[in-house]
Amino acid sequence: MMRRLHVQRLVAHADDAGSVSIEAAMGLFAIVSAMLMAAWFTGLLLAQLAVGEAARAAVRVAARGDDVASVITEVHRLVPQADVVIDHEGSEIHVAVSRTMSPPGGLGRLGTVRLSASSYAANEAQP
Repeated sequence: MMRRLHVQRLVAHADDAGSVSIEAAMGLFAIVSAMLMAAWFTGLLLAQLAVGEAARAAVRVAARGDDVASVITEVHRLVPQADVVIDHEGSEIHVAVSRTMSPPGGLGRLGTVRLSASSYAANEAQP
């Protein structure tokens, strides 16, 4: 006995035209959005590392006994947009460095991110 195979032809209906293009565009939009967010978070991580390094470098300069202008110059060499707070607490020096970052593009209206780091050191210039 012979069996016959029935082959069905797929016929695109007029209301299905372009649906794959729209789905591909939406998928591409999601992938690009995820990549942009990953780049933004990577930028935040690198900026936080720079703020931490600026705090450590500034407290070393302050601990040597250099003036406040030298400490601020050291911080701005590493993080130009940073705010610096220097505090002498007895025989210790405390330097706090912070920076505000805004998300790119239209996301800037959602708010800002404040990155900060602080570092302590003994005052080596004190007798």
